[in-house]
Amino acid sequence: MEELFILKELFLSGNVTDALVLVEELTEMSKDDKLNKIFSFGKILLLHLIKQAAEKRKTRSWDLSIANAVK
Repeated sequence: MEELFILKELFLSGNVTDALVLVEELTEMSKDDKLNKIFSFGKILLLHLIKQAAEKRKTRSWDLSIANAVK
């Protein structure tokens, strides 16, 4: 959130170059966050698939977790 206030101040002061650098940093942060979420859902999916295979049974809870992780 602080970055948005800094961005506003940079634009208001006419410092467009630094504002664009900050926008690029925010974009990278967003990409990193998305990758972390994908990795997290992938781990959950893998764990549930391993549990299903090891126990040779399925539960509604696991099916829902797997479906949510795949979305």
